[in-house]
Amino acid sequence: MYGPLEYVVIGFDGNRFTGEILPKLIEVEQQGCVRVVDLVFLSKNEAGDLTIMEISDLSEEDAAAYEPLVKEFHGLLTAEDVATIAADLPENTSAAVALFEHRWAMGLQWAVKAAGGQMLDSGFVHPEAQAEVIAEVIGA
Repeated sequence: MYGPLEYVVIGFDGNRFTGEILPKLIEVEQQGCVRVVDLVFLSKNEAGDLTIMEISDLSEEDAAAYEPLVKEFHGLLTAEDVATIAADLPENTSAAVALFEHRWAMGLQWAVKAAGGQMLDSGFVHPEAQAEVIAEVIGA
């Protein structure tokens, strides 16, 4: 049984994967809050040509940095998922697509099931909408 899954697409102008986010990603996973179950890299050049890379496509040296995460990968992002995300990727942009399992919610799922309940819906507030609401509350 998986906890709730969420994907995030982190974009960068040009081809600027620097690895600066990786230590924080590993830290959050080691805290047990989330588990990264898939990670794909996309890059679309100025002509619109798309390159898709998984960890297995990286050089040995580059892939070694992801070793703490790779053991948990389950390959849940499908080719269709990646194609849908890639279609919206602007030219001259690179992106990391991460699929997270929310481990913190596993206990809640079990409790709901044990109580005879069921999860009917879930969702996340889009970052732009979140910023608008926070601005309204703070500005009030």
